[in-house]
Amino acid sequence: MTTMTNGSDAVQITLLGRLTPSQRIMLLTATVAVAAVALFVIVVHPLPGAPTALNLPWVLWAAAFALGEVLVVHWQWKRDAHSFSMGDLVLAVALFLATPTQLVTAMALGSGAALVLHRRQRGLKLAFNVAEYALGAAMALIVFHSLSGVLGERLDWVAALAAVLTATLTADLCIFGIMTILEGRIDTAKLVELLGLSVPFALGSAGMGLVVARTVVNDPASLALLTLPTLLIVVAYRAYTGAKEQQDNLRLLHEVTSLLHAGDTQEALGDFLDSVRSAFRAEMAELVLLGPAGREGATVSRSREGTEPIVMAPLDDPDDHHRLLRLATSSGALTTRTGTGPGAQLDSYAADRGLKDAVAAALRTEDRVHGLLLVGGRIGDVTTFTSRDLALLDTFARHVATSLERGRLEENLRQVTDLKEQLRHQALHDPLTGLPNRTLFLDRVRHAVDSAGRSGVAPAVLYLDLDGFKPVNDTYGHEAGDVLLRTVADRLRGCLRPADTAARLGGDEFVVLLNGPIDRFGVARVVERIRAQLDVPVLLGADVVTTVGASIGVALGDDVPDAGTLVRHADVAMYAAKRSSGNDFIVYEPGLGNTTSTRKDSTAELAAAIDAGELRTVYQPLIDMRTGRPIGAEALVRWQHPVDGLRSPDQFIGLAEESGLITRIGELVLGDACTQAALWVAESPDQEDLLVTVNLSARQVADEQIVEQVSAALAASGLEPHRLVLEITETVLMHDRDAAAATLWLLKGLGVRIAIDDFGTGYSSLAYLRRFPIDMLKVAREFVDGLGRDAHDDVITRAIVELAGTLGLLTVAEGVETTQQSETVAALGCDIAQGYLFSRPIEADAVSAVMSASLVAAHLRPRPVDLGRSGSTGELASA
Repeated sequence: MTTMTNGSDAVQITLLGRLTPSQRIMLLTATVAVAAVALFVIVVHPLPGAPTALNLPWVLWAAAFALGEVLVVHWQWKRDAHSFSMGDLVLAVALFLATPTQLVTAMALGSGAALVLHRRQRGLKLAFNVAEYALGAAMALIVFHSLSGVLGERLDWVAALAAVLTATLTADLCIFGIMTILEGRIDTAKLVELLGLSVPFALGSAGMGLVVARTVVNDPASLALLTLPTLLIVVAYRAYTGAKEQQDNLRLLHEVTSLLHAGDTQEALGDFLDSVRSAFRAEMAELVLLGPAGREGATVSRSREGTEPIVMAPLDDPDDHHRLLRLATSSGALTTRTGTGPGAQLDSYAADRGLKDAVAAALRTEDRVHGLLLVGGRIGDVTTFTSRDLALLDTFARHVATSLERGRLEENLRQVTDLKEQLRHQALHDPLTGLPNRTLFLDRVRHAVDSAGRSGVAPAVLYLDLDGFKPVNDTYGHEAGDVLLRTVADRLRGCLRPADTAARLGGDEFVVLLNGPIDRFGVARVVERIRAQLDVPVLLGADVVTTVGASIGVALGDDVPDAGTLVRHADVAMYAAKRSSGNDFIVYEPGLGNTTSTRKDSTAELAAAIDAGELRTVYQPLIDMRTGRPIGAEALVRWQHPVDGLRSPDQFIGLAEESGLITRIGELVLGDACTQAALWVAESPDQEDLLVTVNLSARQVADEQIVEQVSAALAASGLEPHRLVLEITETVLMHDRDAAAATLWLLKGLGVRIAIDDFGTGYSSLAYLRRFPIDMLKVAREFVDGLGRDAHDDVITRAIVELAGTLGLLTVAEGVETTQQSETVAALGCDIAQGYLFSRPIEADAVSAVMSASLVAAHLRPRPVDLGRSGSTGELASA
């Protein structure tokens, strides 16, 4: 919602028409007020309240609208300032929860009260804004009730958005009318600019209001949950605008002070002051320069709106300026509206010159004071100079003083000094992330350890190794890996205190120095912050998002002889954490380097988890790309740890492979999968092509009991053998070809089917496709992810599908996450697909519902049957 907050003080006599601008504004205000009253009496008052309206006093609604007007963001245009308030949020809520009469009355009076008490508006300006509020509320109600009757209750939110948009357009048109009167011409570009600023904000606020209204209607107790995020959004938006303003001012600082380097001409100085006045949106900018002897020979340069600039003129009131200069020199910078103290003198100076406020700063360098820079008369009633402006002016003054004192030779010397500092910085910092490198980090650790020896306040070192960095680097390239490393570095900085140090040692290894005093609890809090930051997804590029974990080792600085030992202890603890599969972090203790004991402990924990039933099987549906129907699922294992929560396979499968526990886990998953698949078949007997796929590890294929285990699982569940697909990787086949071939043919004799997982990433030999009893090829997710973006992935995927078709094999596309990938694999001829686009891995009891669905997603386009191609999905039941 926008309001006019200034412009009446700029009223001037024009030659257009017989009415003055002030009289025209009065006429416009009266017209808006009459229209608002007429609409209210004739149309709005008889309207019924919404079915969800609450029986609340109108005073409460008035207070809500008043609060909405207090929470504003200001936008400045020439001598007019416009406010975007949260009144649109309150309006959206009131459309559903207040009666029409309450809404109009509360909006006009409540918002008007805020204008009087908070913004100190009076007279014509106040009358105009109140009339505009009343008209906007009436128009919004008319639109809301008209559209609600047409759209119905299910789409009443559309009517509400249209109503809020109508109120915003009404306000913008009224403001545009004021602009036109003051400018004496119609400038439609300004209307477009105004709409571009107000409409998105109004719709966003209205959207939040709809959420509030629906919460009140459906679950009033949850309303309190919306309070904090709503306030955070307002505060964040105001912080954003403040940060943007500060960024713009800093850019102007560079541009403005660079004008002084154009030469010592009067034109350059005049341009400088004009730019300063523009940067601070002020009526006047003034520069007082002292002569070589101080007060004698002092000059003033001034730029003021509507007057010719004054450059290097003798001071006409040296006493006033020198008093301000003494105060600014002692205080750093001055501002008005302080009432007492140094600011009172500046208040008097500004009032004598017809300025409502002012800020001033001394031009000073290390050895002397050169003059005074003063800016006065902030344009706009609702805005004044802030602490940010004061700090910025002080920065301006310092730059000006430096520029005036130093010639180009000194500037060149400063550039040489900066270059030396830059080279020194590069020698001690990682060029990719900007973090300290190993040299600087070890130096700071040495200082911390030496200080601990004297004070007894010991530091701590964290050693971090990223989990999942190498797959990102290998899959998406080094540029994506660099983005990930820079992001991790930035987040590490944000987790630490100013006295702490984060560094990159190389690759994906980071270290952190926590200066003392610090104990295990303090370390735990830091690790918790780091974990929370690493859990936030990282955008690597277009449509590529990833997350990484970290193995973290900690070494406490108690009784550590030197910095190198402290870092090595943290390194040892990090490797122990990496092997421990899921520990949050590990603190170094003597003997921790004994990896055998650590591995034994982890193996025992995993074995106990198997015995306790903590491992459970989840399923990811498989989709027939010809029909769009779910036809089965892949069985996957998860560890429901009683302390750490759900552990993914990459946290324990490696340990299971090393320890041999993978055979027990594989037998468990195989039994669960066959049992669940038999239930799906019983629930959907007409779906003859239902299947389940289970991964076999290298140890399982080499296990003499594997054939007996598969046969027992089929017999116990009653599952037909052809519905079970056993997946193996190419690496498994190449490990011991003869033994693998014998085992696979025995399994094939049971009637099950064999699939090659991640085909194309290993050996991809035609010989084993002919030698082994293969029924399916699974296209690796690395190739699927690049479809449509990488021509090589398109060619490889097409070649795999065509090869499978030639050999009469089915193809399964893994990792389908976008509609484009789904359409591409279907067009290439893949028979089956799986991935997050269709479903994430889900519990067994949820799979039945998926299996009974006729289509898994509306956006999946079924592929026409190709009768000339072998290995189609229709063969699933009989292959």
